Amino acid sequence: MRIDVFLKLMGIFRTRSVAGKACKAGCISVDDLAVKSSTSIRTGDMLEIVKPDGSRLSVEVLDIPSGKQVSRKDRQNYCRIAGTEE
Repeated sequence: MRIDVFLKLMGIFRTRSVAGKACKAGCISVDDLAVKSSTSIRTGDMLEIVKPDGSRLSVEVLDIPSGKQVSRKDRQNYCRIAGTEE
């Protein structure tokens, strides 16, 4: 799954285009490497995200969703988020 789609489905960014812009700006890295929005992610990847407000998130990918928006209560099944989420 593309990283921009994953971030949108997890509710970390409101839209896929905002997630893509964050990738383009170098605010998202996977396993310490800056990525493009088209980068595929896999179970076990560690994402580091710097949001526009300066908050930092560490996201561990636990599973890949089927392609539908994931509810807040089900997000824990797909990723583990550490840091300050705004």
